[in-house]
Amino acid sequence: MPVLKAAVPSEGEGRMENRGGHVFSCLNGPPLSAIRYPLFAILLFSLAACDVTDAGEFEEEFVVESYLVAGEPLPEVRLTRTAPVNTTYDATERAVREAEVEVQLLDEGGDVATRYGYGEVSGRPGVYAPLAPEAVAPLRSYRLDVTTPDGSRITGTTVVPDTFAILSVSADTVVYQSPQQLEVIISRSQFPGRDQTYFNIVTEALDVEADRLVPLAAEVYDGGDGDVTLEDLRLNGSPPFNEANFEINPDNTITLRYPWLGVTFYGPNRISINALGDNLYDFLRSATVQQGGSTFSPGEIPDVITRLDGALGVFGSLARVQVEAVVEPRSGASGSTSTP
Repeated sequence: MPVLKAAVPSEGEGRMENRGGHVFSCLNGPPLSAIRYPLFAILLFSLAACDVTDAGEFEEEFVVESYLVAGEPLPEVRLTRTAPVNTTYDATERAVREAEVEVQLLDEGGDVATRYGYGEVSGRPGVYAPLAPEAVAPLRSYRLDVTTPDGSRITGTTVVPDTFAILSVSADTVVYQSPQQLEVIISRSQFPGRDQTYFNIVTEALDVEADRLVPLAAEVYDGGDGDVTLEDLRLNGSPPFNEANFEINPDNTITLRYPWLGVTFYGPNRISINALGDNLYDFLRSATVQQGGSTFSPGEIPDVITRLDGALGVFGSLARVQVEAVVEPRSGASGSTSTP
């Protein structure tokens, strides 16, 4: 049975990834709901995939999580530290406090054009927000520059994909698993040095009730008797794929046929189509390997690609569009889109 990519735990809960005998946790901020695939999936499955019995001495490392979205406000930056395997992870205890955090907009030569200062958010240890609002510019490079209280330096650079647009949507209501899939025509998103755009799709259920689960999700939920909660199933994200998976039209637009595996709940759903920058694409595709999406044997699975100096995690970017659609059950199927 296909594995549903469940949502990240709510803020304050630990999510753990094995990395040479220790674990790290990345917690979701608002932009992550646009991605909703990498971190929980890696952190859940990599412990099972990797052999940690001979991991050696634990060495603490820093962890970064931040996602720039083209045309949207500068994002929060979360700083935490890894913890040893087989310990209880406490996000507050592992938070990196009182760090100096700056995001820099770079010019074409790689020099700093604009500096954006950050400050720690009150009541949210290890979470840093920009001191002044500023929109993320598409097709520009940004650098993260962090100095921790002990003097350690963390840096990372990301190039933001170009914005793109929804040109048409085939319907606002569709019947689950019918031959008529939801079709979305989008413009192309450009990215320097690439002739293909890498995407992932995230579906967010807007009416989360047990009696609205589609059959596959209901089987995973198992009546609430297992470890999976309704909140875990609210967001469902795909692995990364390239635009060649869909139809390229003569006018250079793309027709995306929404896969039914993205749906976990009948009723209204918000679908995010994300064009991924290189950092985020590498992070996601290596996460797929961590989940068993390869022929590697346990103990041979390579590390997740992070593209940060001085830390694990991700400083990445994307552009996104969103569409809402109502998914109705087939005639005679369980579930209802009526208002209780």
